[in-house]
Amino acid sequence: MSNIEARIALAKLIAARIEELGINRWDFMKATGFTQESTFTCYLRGYSNLPLREVPDVSRILQLDEQRILLMCLAQSYDDWVMALFNRHIGT
Repeated sequence: MSNIEARIALAKLIAARIEELGINRWDFMKATGFTQESTFTCYLRGYSNLPLREVPDVSRILQLDEQRILLMCLAQSYDDWVMALFNRHIGT
């Protein structure tokens, strides 16, 4: 299952933060494991999930709370019931 709203929310946050910090798009792609511009563009448009393995790097590079990014990543794949469970145990 995939939650398009969650994918788009995370993609928008990442795109906005890249712009806000003035990070070079190619440098960000290399640092987070994206190897093709087309793959990264598809991600930023909300067509694919951000892999969980990218959470630490994305959080560090974009100076964002890792826990928040992890929960947003999980929301891409899990329904509201499961997310409520995650939030009770690891959320704020």
